[in-house]
Amino acid sequence: MNHAPFVVLRRTEWLALLLLGLMAGFFFSFAVDVAPAMASLDAATYIAAQQSINRVVRNAVFGGVYFGSALLPWLAAGAALWAGWQRRALRWALIALVYGAAVFWLTRSVNVPINDALAAWDPQHPPADWQAARGRWNEANLVRAWASAACFAAAAWTRSG
Repeated sequence: MNHAPFVVLRRTEWLALLLLGLMAGFFFSFAVDVAPAMASLDAATYIAAQQSINRVVRNAVFGGVYFGSALLPWLAAGAALWAGWQRRALRWALIALVYGAAVFWLTRSVNVPINDALAAWDPQHPPADWQAARGRWNEANLVRAWASAACFAAAAWTRSG
C-alpha cells in the first residue's frame, strides 16, 4: 500500500490549519484590539499609524502566511483527492472557496484599495471622508475576522475527522 498520499495529506492539512489559524488570529486581534484603539485617534495620528502598519505588514513572512492560507486549503483538497477521500476533498475545497471569497477577495477589493489611497494621504491634511474610509476598512476587516475564524474552525473539524 502506498502511504505517500496520506503523508502528504496529513502534512498539507496541518500546514493549512496552521496558516488559517494565524490569519484568523491576525484579523481577530486587529478587529478587537487595534481598530477600537485607533478609533479614538485624531485624523493625523490615525493616518500616520495606519500608514506605518501598512508599510510594516508588507513583508515576506506575512506574505507567505497570507498567500499560503489562501493556497493551502486547495492543496489539501488535492491531497485528499489523491488519497481517495472525496468528501474530505470537498470540505477542503469549500473552505478554500469561502476563504477565497470572504477573506482574500474582500482584502483585494476593499481593504487594499483603501490602504493604497491612505498611503497617499497627508496626515496634516486628511481627506474629508477619512472617517468613512476607516469605517469601510474596519467593516471589511470584521467580515474577514469572522470568515477566517469560521474557515479555521472548519479546517480543524475537517482535519480531526
